[in-house]
Amino acid sequence: MLMMKCIVLICGPPACLKSTLIKILQLIFSHHQILNLKFLCIKKVQEILFKNKNENKRLYNFLSFDDLFLGYENDIIENESNWKLYRLLIANEIENYILSNVQEKNSSINLKYSSQILDRLYQSLKHLTNDSILIIEDNFYYASMRHRYRQIAQRVKIGFASIHLHSNLTIALERNTKRHISKRVSNVSIENIFAKYDLSTDDLMIDTTNRGLTSEHLHRILQRIQQACNEPEQQLVNIIDDEQRRRATEINQQNMIYQIDQKLRKFISKHLNNEFLQNEKFKIANEKKLYAEMINNKRQTFLELIKQRFIFIHDNHDDIENRFEQFLNGNN
Repeated sequence: MLMMKCIVLICGPPACLKSTLIKILQLIFSHHQILNLKFLCIKKVQEILFKNKNENKRLYNFLSFDDLFLGYENDIIENESNWKLYRLLIANEIENYILSNVQEKNSSINLKYSSQILDRLYQSLKHLTNDSILIIEDNFYYASMRHRYRQIAQRVKIGFASIHLHSNLTIALERNTKRHISKRVSNVSIENIFAKYDLSTDDLMIDTTNRGLTSEHLHRILQRIQQACNEPEQQLVNIIDDEQRRRATEINQQNMIYQIDQKLRKFISKHLNNEFLQNEKFKIANEKKLYAEMINNKRQTFLELIKQRFIFIHDNHDDIENRFEQFLNGNN
């Protein structure tokens, strides 16, 4: 088992300076003095992370979900169920990697981009050592997302810290407009994440609204990391066992829903093509769009009824197309 020092989450809504903090930490850990940071602050980082004074030994790893999903974002966030599966995939593989320190794909979750994302993940993890700190950046807008990584830390008895950057929505939207166009997030997405953000009392709260990130903020962040390194999490056996069972059930259900959804999408594609060819009214473009939206809404309702066990599907899913066709015709 790989006995790291701790896992640190850098989390918060978009445009709250998470990426900026990561860049600052990367520069600090590389012994660059920036933004008029006091020498004492630099020395503090060295005490925390470079106790063996071996500068060639990498004692920190940065992992960004944006980097893992680069090029696949639109497909991955197409629906929430799909997005959750990718999150489970990453968390599970980080846990597997720390426990076994072996680069192999152990996941039972089979997704479209699993192989590519795991390859990127292992490239990010390959420098982990027993003295490493793993710093993970993402929105982590549900407390349960952050709690999953605390459970990993508890299981392997290493430190854990959740550092939450936040600002008011107006400032976040303003910052977003100043980003390079390739880095911008839609205003709707930002507003949606702000609305659903689930705060936890365990988070270190850093308000970047008025002054952005300051040296005082960095000092608090470094102190929190030091505390996490010095106070490993304790394994809670019953909680972990219960969580493992719950997670296994969730994985199985989400895998099933994902596979059914893929079959339904193929069926719908054929169904729409046939309908558009045979029905005169679909020569009007708007009619095509309205019908396609209606069918896809039916698909989402059908999947939800399966999740809630109002519709029973055989394990091999062979009857799924017929069942959905019956559902469309109102016979289910």
